[in-house]
Amino acid sequence: MKHFLETIQSVFEIAPKKRFEVFELFLSFMLYNLVSLLPPIATAGIISVITQGSNFHAIWFYVILFLLFYIIEYTLLAWKYYIYVTLSHYYYNTVQQKLFDHVINNISITEKISRGRITDTFNEDISYLIQTINSAAIVLTGVIQLLIIFLIFASYNVSIAVVALLIDLFYIFLMSKNSKFVAKHFDGVRKYKDRLLDVLNEILNNLRQIKTLNLMPILNRKISSNRNSFDAQFDKRYLYLTARYCKIPMVIQVGKIILYVLLAILVFKNQITIDKLVLLISYYEMVVSNTNKTLEELLNLSTYNIRLQRIKSILNYTSYTKGSYGDLNNDYINGDVLFDNVSFSISGREILKNVSFEAKPNEITAIVGRPGSGKTTIINLLYRLYSIKSGNILIDGESIYHYSKKVYTTNVSGVFQKPLIFKMSIRDNLSVFDRSQKQQINACKRVGIYEKILSLPRGFNTVLKENRGLFTDGELQKLAIARALLSKAEILLFDEVTSNVDPETSKEIINILEDLKEDHTVIIITHKPEIMKIADKIVVLDAGQVVAKGKNKEVFTKSPLYRTLRNATFTKPSIDDETEHIIEDSSSDFLAHDEPALDL
Repeated sequence: MKHFLETIQSVFEIAPKKRFEVFELFLSFMLYNLVSLLPPIATAGIISVITQGSNFHAIWFYVILFLLFYIIEYTLLAWKYYIYVTLSHYYYNTVQQKLFDHVINNISITEKISRGRITDTFNEDISYLIQTINSAAIVLTGVIQLLIIFLIFASYNVSIAVVALLIDLFYIFLMSKNSKFVAKHFDGVRKYKDRLLDVLNEILNNLRQIKTLNLMPILNRKISSNRNSFDAQFDKRYLYLTARYCKIPMVIQVGKIILYVLLAILVFKNQITIDKLVLLISYYEMVVSNTNKTLEELLNLSTYNIRLQRIKSILNYTSYTKGSYGDLNNDYINGDVLFDNVSFSISGREILKNVSFEAKPNEITAIVGRPGSGKTTIINLLYRLYSIKSGNILIDGESIYHYSKKVYTTNVSGVFQKPLIFKMSIRDNLSVFDRSQKQQINACKRVGIYEKILSLPRGFNTVLKENRGLFTDGELQKLAIARALLSKAEILLFDEVTSNVDPETSKEIINILEDLKEDHTVIIITHKPEIMKIADKIVVLDAGQVVAKGKNKEVFTKSPLYRTLRNATFTKPSIDDETEHIIEDSSSDFLAHDEPALDL
């Protein structure tokens, strides 16, 4: 009973409204179950008329009762379905939106909860909220109906009622014990299914690299290992399910035979009449059917509870991101960015330590350093994806956490290494920030993509999902830069925007960056010497600390690390290195790492 109440409480915690409708659903089930007890009375009445040889016309009274009982029964059933549909819409739409909002406001959630599990929860787990309430209503009203039937048995013969009750209780005990093991292995099945989904997602996201570097043999070993674990859990679950449906039911069938023999003895002794025999047999068949249904729904509740806990684990996740914004609505941003002794750590691992530098308007500030030195973390902090441990990040002398969401998001924008291009038309992609066609044309002209768009058969109406092959990676990067310009942001952030483009396009993007600094603050993460050369200021990071900063030539003179980075020939990583990176990065939860895997 405690577990039953906790399951219902979990639903109310996830979706607290519509409690009156939940009560209506329980009430409709209750009335429906009570009315379903009435038709056997009409059946017994007909048998009584036949066996006692009374006026045959009296049989029509019971026929009318039959019709009346069934009309009431099906009316209640229609009411029940109406409430079910209403609650289905509420639970699915409300909770899905709640999950969307929570994930967006807790960016780091994928470091603790796998993408496969999140995807499966969004797609499947939330659909079982209404099933949970439905099953709970069936269980509660089913138990009440069973108690009423046993009271009816007792009113005719106490001994028969005790035998029927003992048989049913023993059956329930065996099935309840079985349910625990079925639920346990269902949890295992879900866990390994999530891990397989994680690998699938990463394969889909990295098809080119996996094909080029021949990584599938390694990934197949991981898939095979988890598939074997999945099969083991699956087989154990069905071993218990086989016992549940093929062995334990023999108890109730043997009990039914014993009970019917006892009833037959009572008839021969004239202690009960034939009509009462028919009535009690009908009710015991109802006991068997109701018990099986109640036990089935109790099993479902145990598996649904696992789904509820998966939903709650997402909703209860608290990110180390500072999600709240301030109320400063000053939209006249000049674009002076200051990091003042900023430190940042995750799970005890220090990523940045006392980082200080300034990025000014009309300048390009390049952040350089070896992989893992903390470069991307700086950009993520400026995007407010994470919150700092100590120190201050200021824009025009104000903490970035003081600005309102509208002001901040319209003044800080940029482009990632892999540009986010939506699967819709070019115009719709640009309209995300500005629907003005004139502004869209100006932005595309400024980044040098306008002529390319005009050369397409449908121009700005070209749907990128269908025609993505018409654009090179460099042209998609330019389109993303044009969209960032439409945001009217004063501060533009770029994360390795030239790393995946050809040398000619790289030169064009460098020219774009030099043009953008005329009216923006430009901060760029890079390892390309040609971008370092055009930067007005260089910030060199090593192991999360600033080891040099200043103008290009000054840093070149003072920092051996910067000289190494600038003069280095950046080659493609070896297959072994690349393999290790992709496998570990794609499967942090899959491999059950304790520490979150971050691209820092």
